[in-house]
Amino acid sequence: MTDKEMRALSIEEIEDRLGEIKDEFDQLITEIQSDDAGDDPEEKGADVDTLEERAEELIAEKRSLQEILSEKKAEAEKRDRVKKVKERKIPVDKIEEKGKDMDEREKRAKEFRESGRMEIRQLLATGKIATPREVGGIGDIAPSETGIVDDVNAITLTGTGTYRAAYKKTEAAADDVTDGATVGGTASTYDYVDINPEEWGVLDEISQQVAKMTPLDYQAAIANSAVRALRVKASAKIVAAIEASTLTEKVTAALDQDYLRTLTLGFHAIPGKGNVCLYIGQEDIATLSKVRGTGEKRPLYEFEFDTDTTTSGVIKEGGLATRFRVLPNLAKGKQLFGQPGAIDMPMWGDYSVETDKGGDYFKRNMIGIRGLQTAGADLVCYHGIQIVSQE
Repeated sequence: MTDKEMRALSIEEIEDRLGEIKDEFDQLITEIQSDDAGDDPEEKGADVDTLEERAEELIAEKRSLQEILSEKKAEAEKRDRVKKVKERKIPVDKIEEKGKDMDEREKRAKEFRESGRMEIRQLLATGKIATPREVGGIGDIAPSETGIVDDVNAITLTGTGTYRAAYKKTEAAADDVTDGATVGGTASTYDYVDINPEEWGVLDEISQQVAKMTPLDYQAAIANSAVRALRVKASAKIVAAIEASTLTEKVTAALDQDYLRTLTLGFHAIPGKGNVCLYIGQEDIATLSKVRGTGEKRPLYEFEFDTDTTTSGVIKEGGLATRFRVLPNLAKGKQLFGQPGAIDMPMWGDYSVETDKGGDYFKRNMIGIRGLQTAGADLVCYHGIQIVSQE
C-alpha cells in the first residue's frame, strides 16, 4: 500500500485493516506451529515481518490522523471562544481564567458533598464567605456583611499558645536638665494584653432537600448557615471583650444635636490604627435620626448608607462625618466609638464546617451542620475605643 493510499484512509478504515492483519497474523502463526506445514520456515518468517511492518505503518498513520483531528478540534474551540468574546466584549484570557476557576470550584464543591467536610481559612467576610446571593432555591435571612467582625485586626495563628499584644500605658515626659546633674524625665511605660484561644461553635440543621441542588449551591447553603452563626458569635465576643477591658475610655454624651461633635472632637486617634467608627444599636440610631436643631424642622443628622445595606455608612452633621455600623447586640443607651483597628482578633487554625445525616437527623430528613473556630478578641490599645453612655 502506498503512502498516498494510506493518507486517504479514515481512522475507522485503518482500524478495519488492523483487524484484518491480526486475523492474517493469527492464521500464519497457526500454520507455523502446525506439524504438517510443508512451507519453508524462512518464508513464513518473512511473511510475519511483512505483516508487522504493515501494522506499524497503519498504527503510525492512525496516530497522525488523531493528532490532526485534535488540532482541528482545538482550533474550532478557539474560534468559538473568539466568537463569544466578540458577542460579550470580554477578553479571551478572562473567559479561560473563569473556566479554570469554575472547574476548580466545582471540584472542591463535589469533594465537600461526598466527604461532608470542608475547611475555610478566614472567619471574616472577604467576598468568598457568606455569599447568599449565589444560592438559589433557599429563603435566606438578611445578609450579615456589615459587622464589627469586618473591622477589627484579624490575625491568623498556628499552634495553641496565648497571643500577647503589648501596648503603651503612659507617654514619656521630659524635664529640665541641670549641668552636672543626672538627666531627669519620666520614661514611657508599657504593659500587655493576653488573648487566650477559645473554641466558638455552632450546631445548626438544614433540610435534606438542599442535597438535590448542584454541588456549588449545596456547599454555599451549608457554609452560609454555619458562617453566619459564627460571625454573630464573633461580634458578640468582640463587644463583650471591649466592655470588660480596662483599656477603654468611658464618656457620656446625650443623643442630641451635639452628640457627633462631642465624640469626634473629643477622641484622640492612635496613629496606624485606622479609621474611626461609631457602633450603635438600632433603637439609638433611630433616636439620633429624629434629632432636630434649634428652630429647624428637618432632621439634623444626614445618613449615607453603604450599597445594599441600611446597617452601615457615614453619618454627617455640620461639616463633621464619621463611619457607623448598627450592632444588634449593643444595649440601648450604650455605644462604642473609636478605632476598631485597636482590637486584635487572633484565629488559631482553620475554620471548619462538618455535616451529619445520621441518627435523629436521618429520621427527620435533616442535615446537621457543625461549625468550629478557635479564636479570641480584645482591645490592645489604651483608649483605642470609648464606651459611650447617656447616663
